[in-house]
Parts: sequence; C-alpha cells; structure tokens
Amino acid sequence: MYEETRGVLEEMSEQWELIFVDDGSNDGSDDVLRSIHEQDERVTVVEFGANFGQSAALDAGLRYARGDVVVTMDSDGQNDPTDIPRLVEALDREGLDCVVGWRRNREDPIGKTLASNVARVMRRIFLDTDLHDFGCTLKAFRREAAESVRLNGEMHRYIPPLLIWRGFDVGEIEVNHRERENGETKYGWRRLPKGFIDMLNVWFWQKYSGRPLHVFGGLGILAGAIGLAGGFYSVYLKTVHAVSLSDTALPLFAVFMCLLGIQFFISGILADIGIKNYFAVRQEDTYRVARVLDGRDVVEEPEARPTDRATKLFEISEVDDGARLDA
Repeated sequence: MYEETRGVLEEMSEQWELIFVDDGSNDGSDDVLRSIHEQDERVTVVEFGANFGQSAALDAGLRYARGDVVVTMDSDGQNDPTDIPRLVEALDREGLDCVVGWRRNREDPIGKTLASNVARVMRRIFLDTDLHDFGCTLKAFRREAAESVRLNGEMHRYIPPLLIWRGFDVGEIEVNHRERENGETKYGWRRLPKGFIDMLNVWFWQKYSGRPLHVFGGLGILAGAIGLAGGFYSVYLKTVHAVSLSDTALPLFAVFMCLLGIQFFISGILADIGIKNYFAVRQEDTYRVARVLDGRDVVEEPEARPTDRATKLFEISEVDDGARLDA
C-alpha cells in the first residue's frame, strides 16, 4: 500500500505526507510501519495503544493531517490509490468541500453487499440524501471540512450527512473497488443494528440538535393530551353513565399518559441544557459561516478553530514524526 500510494502522490505534487494509523494491530504491522517511517520522513505513523475501531482511527488521521487537502482510505488494498487525483480534481472542478467515493461495482461478499444495500435504503429514508455510498473510506476533504469532523462510536459511515448538516458541499464520483486479497472483512449484516442506531443519532442531530425541546416537548404535549382526554372521558363515564371504572384500565392509562408526558417534557428541557453546554464547552457554534461580505466589498473566509486534541476517546501511545516531542 505504501509503495503504490507513494507513486501516485509523487506524480501529483512535490509536497505531500502519508499518515498511517495503526489501530492496535497485533500482526507485526507496527514493525513494518516503523521501518517505512525510518526510510521516508514524509511518512507519519500514529500508533494506538489498543484497538479503538475505524472511527477513532479516522479521527486521529484527520487530526494529525496538516495539508490543505486530506484524503482518507483503507489499508486493506480494496481502495485504489490511482483514484486519489480524481478525487482532488473534483474538489476544485465542482467547488466542493468533500468528495465521496462511490463503489458502484463492489468486490465484496454477497452478505456484506446485501447489508450495505439495506443500509442505503434506510439512509435515504431517514437522512434524505442522494449519495449512493456512505461506507467508502476513500474520500477527499478540504482542510476546514476535515477539521469539523468529530468521530466516535461508529460514526465514520455518516461523515457525508454530518458535513451536510454543518453546511458543507458534498459530492461523489465513481471509484474503483478491488477484490480483497489479505485478511477477512469484519463488516456484515451483524452491524446493521448498530448502524441503524447511529443513523437515528445523526437524524436527531440534523433535525433537532439546536432545539431538542421541540421533539421531546411535542411528544410530551401529545402524551399529556391523550392522558387528559382519557381522564375526562373516565369522569364522563362515571358521572353520566354510572359506569364502574374498576372494570376498565382507562383511568390507569390516563394517569400513565400524563406522567409520560411530564417525563418527555422534562427530558426535553434537560436535553436542551445539555446540548447548550456541549457547544459551550467545545467552543463550537450550531451554525457555520461560509464567508463574510463587509462594507468594503472584501470577502473574508472564517478562521478555522484550533483543533482540540485534549479530549479523546482513545489514547495514542507513541507518535514519531522525526522531531523531538516535549511533554
């Protein structure tokens, strides 16, 4: 992978860097990567102390990348490095902030392909996007878009909708997908439930991250209204028709729905406070300013916030980029 990717990058530009993120491998990959780093100072190796998953690995790679354009890809050999120039060219040609690879002709087992097709249908329903392939790791980002991505859990598959939610322009191009020659894939239908939960999380952030009280408060009002209606109907049956309420669960149902409505409403208030604190602590805005036109007709691009490397869900045991690092 190193030899193949280096050949492509040398034809593209004189200035480039190649970052390998070792996600706690135990097959000797760390020794191979250290050997490559010793031979080529343009190669940076980020070693995790344990296995934290693909989302954490991609997040670390994006954080340590220093270029104006960042390209991510898998190291299993299925992504074709020769597609990198096309992705970078599409950024400028289409005026995009991120270009996603579309593996139209996939070389994967039938189980993995079927699971991806089911997930694609669900994403179109919930996330309302026309992109075909969220799972392709081969993507190109502009610096601002790369710095805005924060990945945890298994959110790497939802990078495109997260960027769209932040106001970035995202497109896709067809890329080559090669047959896997080494190792075995860890993806399949078993990951569908996890992916569905993550998709609901992204859907909520897209729709209601700035106003969670609207969804929880709405559910609370609906549940409370049903409970009150049931309570009034119980009183009507008792007073007008002398119906014995001991033979029906309607009063209990009415009380339950009222309590459920109160719970939903309180949850909405707590969620609203929590999200406001989240953006305050991370020093992030709920919006993204693309440009500013002032009275002097000067177009100013917003300054990117400094990358915060203090809070992580993973720990990097060692970083060796050829320079001495002081604590």
